[in-house]
Amino acid sequence: MDKIFIEEKQHVESLKSSVKKTLKILEETLKSVGISNLDRLKELKQEGEFGPDFLMFLEQLHEKNAALNLKDKFKRIEELKYLLIQPYFARIDLKDRSSTEKIYIGKFGLSESSPSVTDWRAKIASVYYRYRYPQKNVYYDTPGGVEKRDLLLKRTYEIADGELVKYYNNDIQLDENEVIIDKIGRKTGGVLEDIVETIQQSQMDIIESDPRQICIVQGCVGSGKSTVAIHKLAHIFFNYPNLIHSEKSIVVAKNQILVGYLSTLFPRLGIFDINYKTVREILVNLIFREQIQIRTDLDTPGDLMGFKLKDLKKLYVSLEKIHGLYERKLSELFKVTEFEPFGGYKYSTNMSPSENINEILTELEEELTNQKDELKELPNDSIKAYLCRENIKSLRKLVNKLADMKNDIKTNEVSEMAKVFGIDVKQRLNYAQSILYVYIYLSLMGIQKHPTYEYCVVDEGQDFSPLEYAIMSKVVLRGRFGIFGDLNQSLDPSGIARWEDLFDIIKEAKTSVRFELSTNYRSIRPIIEFARNILAPFTKDFMPESINRTGKEPITVLVNSGDEVVNGFLSEIKKDIKVLDKSIGVICYDDSLLDKISAEMKKIVKNKEQLVILDSGTRVNYIPKGVYVMNALNSKGLEFSKVYVLGLNIGEIKSFDEARRAFVVTTRAMNELVIYGVREHEKTDRKD
Repeated sequence: MDKIFIEEKQHVESLKSSVKKTLKILEETLKSVGISNLDRLKELKQEGEFGPDFLMFLEQLHEKNAALNLKDKFKRIEELKYLLIQPYFARIDLKDRSSTEKIYIGKFGLSESSPSVTDWRAKIASVYYRYRYPQKNVYYDTPGGVEKRDLLLKRTYEIADGELVKYYNNDIQLDENEVIIDKIGRKTGGVLEDIVETIQQSQMDIIESDPRQICIVQGCVGSGKSTVAIHKLAHIFFNYPNLIHSEKSIVVAKNQILVGYLSTLFPRLGIFDINYKTVREILVNLIFREQIQIRTDLDTPGDLMGFKLKDLKKLYVSLEKIHGLYERKLSELFKVTEFEPFGGYKYSTNMSPSENINEILTELEEELTNQKDELKELPNDSIKAYLCRENIKSLRKLVNKLADMKNDIKTNEVSEMAKVFGIDVKQRLNYAQSILYVYIYLSLMGIQKHPTYEYCVVDEGQDFSPLEYAIMSKVVLRGRFGIFGDLNQSLDPSGIARWEDLFDIIKEAKTSVRFELSTNYRSIRPIIEFARNILAPFTKDFMPESINRTGKEPITVLVNSGDEVVNGFLSEIKKDIKVLDKSIGVICYDDSLLDKISAEMKKIVKNKEQLVILDSGTRVNYIPKGVYVMNALNSKGLEFSKVYVLGLNIGEIKSFDEARRAFVVTTRAMNELVIYGVREHEKTDRKD
């Protein structure tokens, strides 16, 4: 046996022993919360996932045992358990003038005992991702500045169930694409998986970019946008622990399907308490928490598409005028001789007019208290007592005037501005109108009770409208956004047209950075070439480049009717279900087929846990081996080992919108793509 393999195997065993000791100590500490509580946590943690019941119970225990810091300890236990299965995946040897340091890199770090493991998010670990092979003069950041070393060794390991399977040295001869292709080939799809072992330099640039700005990522289909987004969050929480906290950050997705899909990856990267919502959920929370008195019908979308960037700019101008009006009103108020001694406040357009008034009221209330306290200490007939009483009268009068001014904003200014933009608050407001009204309300009144988030990731960012981005910007501090999307996958007509528009919408951000990902890692080459040909007549922009993974050519079957589409598909899917060892996506491109296909699949798939019918309003549990049924819109952002597309005839595509829709559904496939369509002369009208 290879001498190096023996040494590396011994190192794995040594490290596992260290992990076991650390784990035992930590588990002993947790026994103080009670065995029954720990057993309950184990019951609620099903199949390795952390559902809402589990997280709620953990939060309750955490509050009862605050001194124990239960959440962090439980998180650490989960990390240590993972380290027993895969202690690390890489090693780099770095040499300076005096010594050589061996650094083992894992998904989670181990510093409590020796030997140690370095977390992949640590600055020094970036050497592994940024340099393909050993070389002199490699650089990495540290808190003290940039360090320079010689990279003597870059080694990658395959460790399964705690046992070393193999290792290989990343030298100049190694084609790292082959390694990635091998790992992708083993994926079953259906669930989002971490990529800590195979992060590419272009992806690492995004992950490591400063979070104190807007980060926009235009990523082609299958480039790992969503995965990179979540890895970026994990990196932020590790490297900016005092600036951005997981419990004060949020991931925003277009629907509950994507919210649930993305949430499956958080625990695998040690993130247990992040917020994830749709814009609709944010809107509902704002209305409730801020007690905004409107009646809504959020199931009616309204004209999101009609409220364009130019309309938003008009709104911004109107808001600036309101700011100017109240800045003048306040200035004039404090020019009154009686109130002049209490002036000196500087108006800030970074706050709403109402918040500016609140700031002044807070200072005046404090001054009023001071005057009252001083009066108690003075002789009743003294000059100072007289002056105190006069000041108190003036302060009370001033406070009342400011309170009236603040109330006027709430009762008149908000509704007047809403009316200018076509909103009648006496009527029930649809989704678009509700967003617009709430945005106006918050711009004039500010946020009092709803949480503001320290960082926000937006997934499938091309499908959000200017209005939706505007309302998101109200609940995210200083424009700290990571926005990930692909303009070639725009299926929502209200979505933004250009990434550049975001700089005009999210006013709070002072700086921005933009990245582009052009390599598709998901699909085999024949599928990508097939999909590129769909888009080619309409655009050359943002086309996916294949990583050159080989596989079967897509199969296209054209039949004479919708019934033949269904029958042909059912005949084929029955063969797949006999040995269901992967994820299969069934996408009804023709929406009218969805109900029938769903009903038939319920008859065919005997194990109900292996069948998932996707609905945009419902969050589901995702499984790596099963059948998923959906329409075209609900397939966005997902991936499956094999995909059936039903009701698509590529030859009928006449517009860019149709091409994008067909492009999206065909690129959900990782390894196999089968399309059933109806010949043009027999096709009936579609209901989509």
